[in-house]
Amino acid sequence: MRALLPLAFAAAVVSTAPACAQIAATMADDGVTVTDSGKPVLFYRTKAADPADPGRLNFVHPLYAPDGKTVLTEEKPADHIHHRGVFWSWHQVLANGASVGDGWFMQGLGFRTTDRAFADGALTVKVDWLDAKGAVIANEVTRITAQKLAPEGARRIDFDTIITPAVDGFALGGSDDVKGYGGFSIRTVRPDALSFVSDGKAITPTNEAVEAGGVMALEWPKEAAYPAWTIHFGCKAQDKPITSWILRKSLSMQNCVFPGRQPFPLAKGQPLRLESSVVISPTGTK
Repeated sequence: MRALLPLAFAAAVVSTAPACAQIAATMADDGVTVTDSGKPVLFYRTKAADPADPGRLNFVHPLYAPDGKTVLTEEKPADHIHHRGVFWSWHQVLANGASVGDGWFMQGLGFRTTDRAFADGALTVKVDWLDAKGAVIANEVTRITAQKLAPEGARRIDFDTIITPAVDGFALGGSDDVKGYGGFSIRTVRPDALSFVSDGKAITPTNEAVEAGGVMALEWPKEAAYPAWTIHFGCKAQDKPITSWILRKSLSMQNCVFPGRQPFPLAKGQPLRLESSVVISPTGTK
């Protein structure tokens, strides 16, 4: 997974200490809190907080900056109540060749957490994907590894998700429009103030996806009213870097686009592997 980010950048943000050193997890009924030396790193929701909103689970929020105090994500913002911290979802979900629901809006598609485990610094969560009748259409295994802080105060978090269809005719697709957004996404605080940099170049958001490098930096202004942190994230699908991005300097989310508008078909038992790395560093860190 460390090969996901450019080698020089990855080397700068991976601590020399073992990932498991002082990285711990606390299991609760509704989710898992990962900590570093007692300070919160993230919360992974494994049970919906509201029975009236049963599909709102299987995501990370809050995601904390390395200081263990600054919350970098939003969940259920008024402008897009379906946004939920760090999440991976798709508008188009097909099983047996037909649409079964909208995972992005959490409609017609449910999740059931079947196992949670923490070992060697990594949290592993197993989740069944359910159609409206409660039938299992896919099995998901997500492994999240939080690294110890690097010397300059940066933290790297790796997400490794494997989705395996339990039925024939399974496919995942982004929004059925020119944007095609879907896949690994982050809803940050104050997204309207963000600027974007990839491969050392400023990136200007457009309505449709933009092509850029394999790593995108999200930066807030260097002012007291904003988080003093920069988020870098990069994604891979089936071991191939994703370089298509939906970016928004507005009240919205940021997304590395996979597969786009056209649904990506998977045979029964054929796994889809999505890998994403998030690096949070003090603004201005080289």
